[in-house]
Amino acid sequence: MYDRTVRSASVRRRSGQRGRRREESRRERVLMAQLGICLVLFLTVFVGKGVFPGRLVQLRGDIFQLITADFDFQGALSQLGESMAGSGTVLEGIGDFCIQVFGPREEAQPVEFQPPQPAAVLTAELGFLSGAPSAVERATHYTDAEAFGLRFSGEVSGQKADGESAPETAAPEEPEVLPAGTVVEISDYEGPDLPNNYTMDRLSLGGLDTTVPVLGRLNSEYGYRTHPVNGEKGDFHGGVDIGGQEGDPIAAFAGGVVEYTGQDDSYGMYLQVDHGNGVKSFYAHCSQVLVQKGQSVAKGETIALVGSTGMATGPHLHLELKYGKMHLNPAYYVEFLQEG
Repeated sequence: MYDRTVRSASVRRRSGQRGRRREESRRERVLMAQLGICLVLFLTVFVGKGVFPGRLVQLRGDIFQLITADFDFQGALSQLGESMAGSGTVLEGIGDFCIQVFGPREEAQPVEFQPPQPAAVLTAELGFLSGAPSAVERATHYTDAEAFGLRFSGEVSGQKADGESAPETAAPEEPEVLPAGTVVEISDYEGPDLPNNYTMDRLSLGGLDTTVPVLGRLNSEYGYRTHPVNGEKGDFHGGVDIGGQEGDPIAAFAGGVVEYTGQDDSYGMYLQVDHGNGVKSFYAHCSQVLVQKGQSVAKGETIALVGSTGMATGPHLHLELKYGKMHLNPAYYVEFLQEG
């Protein structure tokens, strides 16, 4: 009888010891979880600053509310020191301090570690950034950059990466496309009166996609001149002459439809392309025309070859641009090789 009583008491002691160890182990895990929350918030304030500031806006608010609340940090620190100096473990002391900061824990309920939302955001971002993502991956990850005030360059709107204020820069505006025929620039021309249906002003082509028909030197400008062949003074040149070599390709100024082709003693072999919206281009002195009336052509497509047919002193392209019946100065719309 005595032996059974002793063995029963021994079993109860061992069972009680195991229960206390399990309870202590559970408490240690809870305390470690609480300590982890403290460390996460500490890293957020002192280490995470500047890494992803847009995502920490809410977290900053939580920290600010905490440190400005009526909380006895001195008392908590004193209790922490007493606990560390007493019989309790260091983890218990740190855990009690964190409990006072974030609120008491209820022993009656099972403890499950649920990280607060700010800590979850921090953990997710640290995990993403630790993988050294590429620029494309970062751009994809931060598709909500505008909502967080982020830019893919790593700067926060209105703030440089080092925390210094940066001047706000407005996004470049798309140039306004004016309707074809709208006066864009008024010329300061003060010469003799222009012939009817000729202008020195710059008009809009309505956003037409264009190219340079022949890249060469400007041999003769648009306007009044002395005719290079017959020497007649006061001759008005209705286009520009662009130098080139015999047989050089002539590209369509823009996409459109060939309106007509022809040949005469003045212009030699010529053609005109209608680009729509009232815009047309005229090409003269060609050695050969490669397209036919009514044919559709693309911008940059070869439509003729440079020549010197008609009244010309050498191979070149005579180019005219028109809006309706109004002749325009092609120098506004094409580029030339510079002398030298």
